[in-house]
Amino acid sequence: MQTFRIENLNIKTVRQSADRICYLLYPLESLGEWIEEAARKFGVTIAVISGMDWDDDLTPWPAKGQPPGCPDFKGYGPEFLSMLKTKVMPETERRLDISEDAERTLTGVSLSGLFTLWQWMTDDTFHNIISLSGSFWYDGFVEWLTSLPVPKKTGKAYFLLGNLEAKTNVKAFQPVQTDTVQIVGYLHKNGINDCFELVPGNHYQYGEQRLDRAFIWMFGCASRTGN
Repeated sequence: MQTFRIENLNIKTVRQSADRICYLLYPLESLGEWIEEAARKFGVTIAVISGMDWDDDLTPWPAKGQPPGCPDFKGYGPEFLSMLKTKVMPETERRLDISEDAERTLTGVSLSGLFTLWQWMTDDTFHNIISLSGSFWYDGFVEWLTSLPVPKKTGKAYFLLGNLEAKTNVKAFQPVQTDTVQIVGYLHKNGINDCFELVPGNHYQYGEQRLDRAFIWMFGCASRTGN
């Protein structure tokens, strides 16, 4: 395992393959030692990125803060994506000796799940995406996405949501299940190879189990230890 910093970000990595790498925008402390086991099990190099400003760096445009009374979202997503592409990924892959033509996957949860899908609709850096409990309630997001022609993608998209998430007392969050179903349906109708699972629990619950579900669908289990 390697741990290092790039700009203001903490990067924790386990190298298992030169040919495929999965970046996780995820609160590291909640993962424990999951990344070491998952890298071996699924035959994929994993890089967990933490330390970003969760509410501002992962939002695609400015919007009113939620729940009510929270600071407004500043929408620094475009700048954060640029930093990932120009600084974080090149340095990480240099350190890990990742192939230039490796398959790259981006995984996010909550607001980083929103960011994951947003960037995939506008950029080709990542072949696949995994969005767990994506914050698709975000102001204007459903309308923005469904107004776009869906880009041709050869990769896959996995979505997961807890079945209790829409039962929140926060009014702005209540449409999340309806929004997710609408988004996945739109992508599927337009040729995206996708999977959507509605699973027991609330937001952020069963983090490692949900990541396992996503990785099984996305990567399968490794038949060898990697290279």
